[in-house]
Amino acid sequence: MGAACCVAGGSALLQGCGTAVYYAEYQLTGKRLAVEKSAFQYTTKKGELHERMFVLVKPTGAAFPISLYRTPEGYTACLMRCSHQACEVEVQGSRYACPCHGSEFDIYGTALNGPADQPLQTFKLEENETQIFILLP
Repeated sequence: MGAACCVAGGSALLQGCGTAVYYAEYQLTGKRLAVEKSAFQYTTKKGELHERMFVLVKPTGAAFPISLYRTPEGYTACLMRCSHQACEVEVQGSRYACPCHGSEFDIYGTALNGPADQPLQTFKLEENETQIFILLP
């Protein structure tokens, strides 16, 4: 598919466990998901500009979202599917936690606490000044 199609990734803001979850819009071109870096910024009702630590991207038809996390080095992208028994992990501060069996992962996808002993699936990224590109397998 050579043409770019703009897909609204449900740019909704959800509240849960005190953490705001934002589903970013994206453009899919071939096997590249493009997310605007501006998705990490939001303005409060008081007009103050804030930064999100992460955004979620849920490609059409995908069983699990991808978490795009802002790190000190840049960005990282992990499929939010636990490597233990395929439950959807949740972002909890600076880690991912599996609500099914308690596995924990760092923001780079590395398993910290079991029962999972394998990392989360990660994606290669590219970026330019305004966009982050998630390279799909």
